[in-house]
Amino acid sequence: MNLLRAILLNVLLIASLSAGAVCNKGPDFVRTEEDAFGLGLSLGTVNVSSLAIHPIGSPLGSSIVSFASNPRYKGPDSVLWVCDIADKNNIFEIIATNGDDRNGGFFDLGAADGYPNYYGTLFSHVAIRLTHMNSGTVFTRNYQRIPMKNYAVSPDGKQIYIRVKDFSPIRADLIRVSTTTSRGQAPTDYCGRSTQLSSGLYSCNQPNGYVSFCSPGSPDAYCDSGDASLDYTGWYLDNWMALTMGSATTPGSILVSTPTCVAKSTTPVVLFPTISVADLNNGQKAQANFNVNILCEGAAQSGTSQGMTALAFQTSYYSYTMAELLNLVNPLGGVSHLLSDRYGYPGIATGVGIQIANASDGVPRNLLGWYWCSLSDCRFGNSSGWYSVRDGATQISNGGASGLSEYIVHFNAFLTRLPGQTVTPGKVDASAYVVVKVQ
Repeated sequence: MNLLRAILLNVLLIASLSAGAVCNKGPDFVRTEEDAFGLGLSLGTVNVSSLAIHPIGSPLGSSIVSFASNPRYKGPDSVLWVCDIADKNNIFEIIATNGDDRNGGFFDLGAADGYPNYYGTLFSHVAIRLTHMNSGTVFTRNYQRIPMKNYAVSPDGKQIYIRVKDFSPIRADLIRVSTTTSRGQAPTDYCGRSTQLSSGLYSCNQPNGYVSFCSPGSPDAYCDSGDASLDYTGWYLDNWMALTMGSATTPGSILVSTPTCVAKSTTPVVLFPTISVADLNNGQKAQANFNVNILCEGAAQSGTSQGMTALAFQTSYYSYTMAELLNLVNPLGGVSHLLSDRYGYPGIATGVGIQIANASDGVPRNLLGWYWCSLSDCRFGNSSGWYSVRDGATQISNGGASGLSEYIVHFNAFLTRLPGQTVTPGKVDASAYVVVKVQ
């Protein structure tokens, strides 16, 4: 009996300590759960052409966004939540699709085509997957809890501050799917259309997903759980942050059906010859060559103007963030040098990057970064990393006006010292993505 009493006392003490540690909304908290307050996913023009060029599963667009870009916040250091220091291991991000809505995240349309966790949108035959970048966790209709590792500590050491920049960036990917969202199955259908859009502006700002802050034991930081189509208590407490393809913060996505091109293949690995640190620091370069094969529909227009098809080499997200720190990103978002995917880590060479040129002219190109397109600032053209898709191309097959023609484009890659930097020895291991897109 005495042993039982001691155990009960310990349990009560633990419960008491837990109840005393709380999180409350911070001085810079603002609501962003409402449809019109959400963060735009900045996916731009979404082109769905013929099944020959865009078969089921074809990627149609991607973006990475940070909640600090939402203009409703004063800046990345805005303090959204304040917690007791005892809660530093009791704070989480919760992620889920907008699971109760027909076109917001109820239907996992990709699953039927072998691409699970791609959810239906307002656009017909276009599905979206959202990914929590810090953990790699993919959004589903079920709430998922992810520990938060980033926060600031108050000067007296008694509290922690959760800033908007402490929340993970979110990646959005679009693919073509074979099915559409049907009416009458999802709990809600706020966009209220009998059919999904087959073209035009994403006219409903119903979110595609949400991220919320959660601290178990803090009523103000409610932790949703289970199926998002059935429970959305946290939404009423205002602690959700919306992510949407149709938004008041960015140009809404536009669906078109324009003849275009796609990347068929590329040299998978580009190996540079060994070069010494001394040679790089003295201005010498190492060169390697590679090719990109593209397929084009007969009516596809090559260019960087609206409705034309352009090609870009996009850096990895980490490489882009490091390029920003090294002032390698121009005012229009173009990146001058590709950096190693783990630049700054032990064993990786520093002070060195890669430039890419079309072999037809040898002029280094700007690379495409991951800038966020706002209502007043959307970037296109060579300075942003986009170039006409058939620049320097050689046609190797002719499908005529109604078929697909294949082209090959030759590129040069140069390993070179970064401006104003001193090269240190190590490995260079960088990746870039070939992006072909209607502008």
